[in-house]
Amino acid sequence: MKKWKRYGLIGVAVLCLMLAGCGGSTDTTDDTKSEDVAGEDWRTTGVVVGKGTIVRDGESITVLATVDPMSAAFFRDQFEPEVVDSVNFPEEFPEIGDCGVEFTFDDFDGDGQTDVELFLQHPDMTHSNLVWYWDAADGYVYQPALSNVYVADVVTEPENDDLLADYIGLWEYVGANRWLRVHDDGTWEFVNDQDEVIEYGTLLVDEDGLTLEYAGSDEAMYFDRSESGELMDILTGGALLPVEEIRSQAAYFERNGLDIEGRVDQGTYLLEGGVSSYVGLGEGYNRGDCYWEVTKKYDQTHDGIRELQFDAICYIPQGAITVFPQDYITVTSSELYDYYTGMWLTAATAYGATERGENYYLHTINRDGVSEQIEFAYSTDWQYNVGDWAQVLTKSYVAYVPEDYDGLVFAAQAEPWDYKDDAKRMQLDSIAPEADVMNLPTLAPYSSLYFRICE
Repeated sequence: MKKWKRYGLIGVAVLCLMLAGCGGSTDTTDDTKSEDVAGEDWRTTGVVVGKGTIVRDGESITVLATVDPMSAAFFRDQFEPEVVDSVNFPEEFPEIGDCGVEFTFDDFDGDGQTDVELFLQHPDMTHSNLVWYWDAADGYVYQPALSNVYVADVVTEPENDDLLADYIGLWEYVGANRWLRVHDDGTWEFVNDQDEVIEYGTLLVDEDGLTLEYAGSDEAMYFDRSESGELMDILTGGALLPVEEIRSQAAYFERNGLDIEGRVDQGTYLLEGGVSSYVGLGEGYNRGDCYWEVTKKYDQTHDGIRELQFDAICYIPQGAITVFPQDYITVTSSELYDYYTGMWLTAATAYGATERGENYYLHTINRDGVSEQIEFAYSTDWQYNVGDWAQVLTKSYVAYVPEDYDGLVFAAQAEPWDYKDDAKRMQLDSIAPEADVMNLPTLAPYSSLYFRICE
C-alpha cells in the first residue's frame, strides 16, 4: 500500500527565483557547507517532493524531485541546485499543490537506464500514474499506454441557482435501494441505505431536468422532471422521488449481504468451526467443522395462522471433537431470526436433551409499521456414535406465524475462537435480547449458515 504525502506547489522556475533571493554563499566545498544555516539550503525549504536514484550509463545519481502543474524536475542532492533531467506532463495538473506525490526510478524496459513513474493522489481521491522511458536521443519519453490519468474534478457553480434550488436535497430511486443527494454547490452523490457514497460527481441543470456527470468519467445520467415533481431516468425509465430521510425497502438480510446458502429438504451443508468441545471451565477448548440440514415436517395454514414443523439436524464427525480422557462438553450454536428486520428471536441456550415444553417463546416483529407475532417452541435430542458420526443433534421446532409471513430464518452459527466468548454467548439471552444479527456480541454473522424456513 502506498503512503501518500501532501506537498506544496513548486516548479523549476519558482525554485530558481527563490534561490536567487537567498543570502549566503553557494560554494559547495565541505568547509562552506558546514557554515550554512537552516533556510539557506534549498533542500530544507519544502520544495522537494521525492528522492531517488537515476542510473545513466553506469553512473548512479541521487536526485531530488520538484513539481509544477506542467512538469517535474530532478536535481542533484547537493547544496547548489543542478538539474539532472526533467519530464513533461501530458496535460496540466492545476491542483498538483494539493496532491499526494510519489516518484519511483526503475528500469522498466530493461535497457540499463532508469525510467520514471509518477503517482498522484488527487484531492477528490482519484489516482493517476504516469510513466516515462529514457531515450538517449529524446530524453524521457512519455508512455501513454502504460499510464492512467485522471484529472481532478473542478466544481463550478451552476449558472442558474434558482433552478438548482428545486433539486437540492434527498431523492429516493424507487426500487433500486439507493438515494440521490443533491448539494447546493452543484455536486451530487448516490448513497446506499447505510448512507455510504457509491457514486458522485457534478451536475448540470436546465428547465427540463438534471444531467449527472460522473467524477473521473465521461459517463452521465439524464433525468427529466415530470409534472408531478418526479425525476425520470431517461435511459431506464426509473423514477426518483423527493424524501426526507433514507428508509431502506430491502430486507435486512439482503441489504447486509447475509446470503441464504442452506436449502430446506436439500441435504447437508458444511459449517466450518460449527462445534466446540472442552472440559471443565474451558480446558482444551477446540473448534471443529460439522454439517447441518433442515427438513420440513409440516406446513399448513388455518384460521389465519401458518403452522410450521421442522427439524434442524447437526452431524458432528468423529475428528471434529477433541478426545479427552474425562467427561467433556460439546457445544453447537443455532438460533431463529427474522429475515426482514434481522431481529434475533431470542431463546435461552439449551444444555443437553430438552422437551418442547421447556423451550417456548413469543416475539413481536415490527415491520413497516405492522406488528407480527412469532410463536415457537423446540426440543433437543443428542445421539452418540450414530453410524460414522460422533454425535448427532436434532432440534425439532414448531412455529406459528401469520399466514402471509415468509421471513423465518434458521441460523447454524460458527463457534467463537475461545472459551471466554463461548461462555458469553450462552448468556446472550440476558445480554442482548432481540438484538439484530449484525450486532450480537461474539457472533460472526458472515460465518453462519442460513436456512429460510418459510419460502
